[in-house]
Amino acid sequence: MDYEGGASSAGTATNAFNDKVDANVMSGSQIDPSGPADDSSATSKRVNKKLKQRRVLSKGEHPEENERRSGIIYFQSLPPFFTVTRMCEEMSKFGEIGRIYLQAEKRRNASNAKGKRRKRFTEGWVEFKDKSLAKRVAASLNNTAVGGKRRSAARETLWTMKYLSRFKWTHLKEQLTYEHKVEQQRMRAEISQAKRQANFFAEQVEKGEQLRKLEEKVLKKGGVWEKFQRQVQQRTVVRKNAKREKTSSASDEQLMKMIFAE
Repeated sequence: MDYEGGASSAGTATNAFNDKVDANVMSGSQIDPSGPADDSSATSKRVNKKLKQRRVLSKGEHPEENERRSGIIYFQSLPPFFTVTRMCEEMSKFGEIGRIYLQAEKRRNASNAKGKRRKRFTEGWVEFKDKSLAKRVAASLNNTAVGGKRRSAARETLWTMKYLSRFKWTHLKEQLTYEHKVEQQRMRAEISQAKRQANFFAEQVEKGEQLRKLEEKVLKKGGVWEKFQRQVQQRTVVRKNAKREKTSSASDEQLMKMIFAE
């Protein structure tokens, strides 16, 4: 009796659950066996909040649009003692500028230089936000005096600049990266050549030391040590214009004889 009663109660519960599932399906809802959907709703709220916090860029704030509208001026030479800060101050007088890059002067004998030398720049690139403004600045300032204070070293220096048509900052970065790689490759080649020369010199010194010891050993035993010297045959130098010089000298002698014979 107990067993049958338990079975009947379990069957009743099963029938009730099936009726509930059918009712939910008919109403369009679903039962989540893992439990309530509080976590998913919280996650969706956080995602919606982050999306609302994101600011949509305006038309003038897109990097590609700014890159397209910008213009770059190339400075073939820079006034003395001009730095990035000074260039920014001077160019900002004419309009809104972007990035600035100045090429530093290479110091080959930096270890032998006495005292601290001020860093000098040889050439530079200045980016203007508006390429039409960059064209006007390059056309008006080129071959004009820098000006400034009377005692300034750059007062009488002339601006040498040129607007680079269809040249963008990405092109400059690619060019600088390529030049840097070429410079590194050249340095590696020079270092490897110096190592080869040093190794060859060390090998020759070691070989000479071994020959000297062998010579001493042979002479101590009463032997004869003959030193070998390579014979190099010198070739005669043939001048291409030898015949022409002989004919010209002969004609000069005849002319002198004719003059003094009279």
